[in-house]
Amino acid sequence: MRTLESFIRRDKDKETKNILNPKEQPNPEAGGFIIDSIEMKKFMRYLDKTRIVFPEKFTVIVGSTGSGKTTILDAITFALYKSTSRTDLPGVKIEDVCKNDGYVQLFFYQGKNKYGVKRGLTNNGKSYVTLKINDEPIPGSIPEIDEKIKDIVGLDYTGFRNSTFVRQEEMKQLGSETGSERLEIFQKLFRLEIFGKAQERVSEKVKKTNLDLERIVVAVELKKEYVSEIPEKKKNLEEKKTKMGYEKVKLKMTEKMMEEKEKELKELLGKHEEFLKVEANIESAKKSLSNVDTRLEKAFREAEGTKVLKDEAEKLEKETKNIEMLRMEADGLKEKIQKLQSLKNEKEIYEKQEKGLRDEYEKEAEKLLGRLMEKEKRIKGLRTEINKDKAFSLLRTQGKLDERISRIEKEVEWLKDRLNIVEKLREEQKTAKENLKEISEDVLNINVDSFLLSEIENEIIIIKKDLEKKEKDYKKKTSMLSEDMKNIEKKISSLGVDEEEEKRLEKLRTLISDMQKKKEILEMKKKKLQEIGDVSKLINDLKTQKEEIVERIKILSSRLEVFDESEKRYTGIGEEIKQLQNKKMVLTNKISGFETEIRMLEKEVEELENIRKEIDEIEKKEKELRKKLETYSLLKEQVFHKKGIVMYAINKLMPHLEIEASKNLSDLTDSRFNNVKMETYEENKKYGVKINVVGPDTLWHDVQEFSGGERTQINAALRFAIAKELSSLPQVGKTYGRMKTLFIDEGDLGSLDTEVSRELFVKKLFDMGKFFEKIILITHLTEVSERFASRIQIGMTANGESRVEVAR
Repeated sequence: MRTLESFIRRDKDKETKNILNPKEQPNPEAGGFIIDSIEMKKFMRYLDKTRIVFPEKFTVIVGSTGSGKTTILDAITFALYKSTSRTDLPGVKIEDVCKNDGYVQLFFYQGKNKYGVKRGLTNNGKSYVTLKINDEPIPGSIPEIDEKIKDIVGLDYTGFRNSTFVRQEEMKQLGSETGSERLEIFQKLFRLEIFGKAQERVSEKVKKTNLDLERIVVAVELKKEYVSEIPEKKKNLEEKKTKMGYEKVKLKMTEKMMEEKEKELKELLGKHEEFLKVEANIESAKKSLSNVDTRLEKAFREAEGTKVLKDEAEKLEKETKNIEMLRMEADGLKEKIQKLQSLKNEKEIYEKQEKGLRDEYEKEAEKLLGRLMEKEKRIKGLRTEINKDKAFSLLRTQGKLDERISRIEKEVEWLKDRLNIVEKLREEQKTAKENLKEISEDVLNINVDSFLLSEIENEIIIIKKDLEKKEKDYKKKTSMLSEDMKNIEKKISSLGVDEEEEKRLEKLRTLISDMQKKKEILEMKKKKLQEIGDVSKLINDLKTQKEEIVERIKILSSRLEVFDESEKRYTGIGEEIKQLQNKKMVLTNKISGFETEIRMLEKEVEELENIRKEIDEIEKKEKELRKKLETYSLLKEQVFHKKGIVMYAINKLMPHLEIEASKNLSDLTDSRFNNVKMETYEENKKYGVKINVVGPDTLWHDVQEFSGGERTQINAALRFAIAKELSSLPQVGKTYGRMKTLFIDEGDLGSLDTEVSRELFVKKLFDMGKFFEKIILITHLTEVSERFASRIQIGMTANGESRVEVAR
């Protein structure tokens, strides 16, 4: 097995400490997705405009945990698909990762063309996306451009993320999960979960087809039940037609009798009309007599009431004599009191304004005080007394002390022959550890409430300022209102209106109102006297008219007796005709009812005959559905089931993956382990993937039996093999696209317990350059990053913003 010294000798031979990473230049025309550069602004913690270029084939992005390294991966998927690992979480919106006026701009090669995608939010929060090819804009709406991006890249969001990104958790999962969970990981990486979705869709088809079959069976049974009623309906139809014929005969006989009676009635019509004329004249004379009697009675009453009206009018004339003088006096008092009331109303308005200002101030002050108490109460309920700024300071100090202690350990090793310097370094290390212990105790009190504490303290300052401003505004406004109210009170005092004058005005109003009523009554009585005039002449004329009308009624009554016999006969025939008309109407209604029933029965019979024809068509459809159900069931239970296409596809991939993983593991372990075996299995109707490796004892062992560092090497060997396989897959729609850029997020390097194993990991990573045009490693390990010629250092400012500090 090679040692660290062997690598150091090779470094010296090539006179560079980066010999593991020669400065190879990528080939943009190699085909597949090749990243060029990315620019961010107001995206997650990259608030300032930040541009990162990937000119070399191999690049490392290094920085402490939480500094914003992985955010670069989220920025790439945000630009391409408007999705990130954060927005995949429930409840997280796109506005939570990209602020207004923020954006991500990504440049990449696909074949011979260079593309630029820019996605973000405008100042008012509206989403936008632009796409360019070789600096030429590609037009289209947001949905259209999103589809064009998928076409260009050749992958959707999930496919791109699985093919291009190797995240730390994926490295761990392959070895640590159960067999069934490993199978799900393989399905996810090779996009085989599409067959699971297909099975779900087919299951829905089976369910829907079963429901359709049930509905058809029920419909056929129901329609057959309807068709069985046809004979009974036809029998009922014939009976209705026979009954309608009988009723039509009766109707004809009734109409003949009506014609005979109407002829006889016509012969008596002349005498009846003459009778009606005499009867009408008598009735008119009686009405005239009644009218004359009414007028005579009214004339007698009016004659008696004329004297009374004259006496009452003279009395009212005296009582209303002084009404005009009283009105003048009342108008003068009214004007004076109205001025007083106007001033009082104005004063009341100011008082209401003053009360309104006071109520508004007290309400707003109470609200602000409530918020203040709430904030202070929240501070008491927090789990820490350390705010955000102090927390960041403690964390930075802790990081520096950790780094210094680690550095001293290395310096002690390097300078172990110089005891005096080692002693000073040990003393410095002791002091640093003591300081680290004190700071670590404070760091334990840092939690999410530290950020909340800073936010609440700032809010309390704002509330107190608002409270002071409200009080100042209230005092200023009430002072102005008080001055206005004093001026009004002076005007009220200068009017000099007392209580006696108000009482006098009230009394005058009552007197004038009473006199006005009497005045109106007086005018009515004068008008009535004019209307009555001389009643005695009218009475004599009405008596003469009454005598003439009585004589006329006697003459007409004697003429009416001549028509008694003919009128009785006319009335009797009229009654007989009415009875015949009623009988005709009843018969007509019966016939109409029969006709309606016959039409309905004929229509029902016709519809039932049509249903009989429909049954054959429905039964054909039932057979077709049963064939479909058989096909869908086969797809659900055999084809799209895990034991079907999924297991077939994985079994086809296994031999290639085993060979490549074995080679990778040999390189990663310096040939200590070099044989990987992968196989699928079925157990208790569950399916999974077994991963076994030949150990130092030459026996096969499950990957979970190895140590943490060894598992990391096995997982890396498997994941590199999968990455190579994914990079060589042919283009298939938007599910598989050739990826020539590989991002490795941490890669679980921290679990590799020796520097040699890390060196072997990095060397293997460089070997992957045969299959990828660009490989970018994200790590927090400084010693690993030193092996890369192209290095991007990510840091964090005091206020929590991510920054690119070093780029070489």
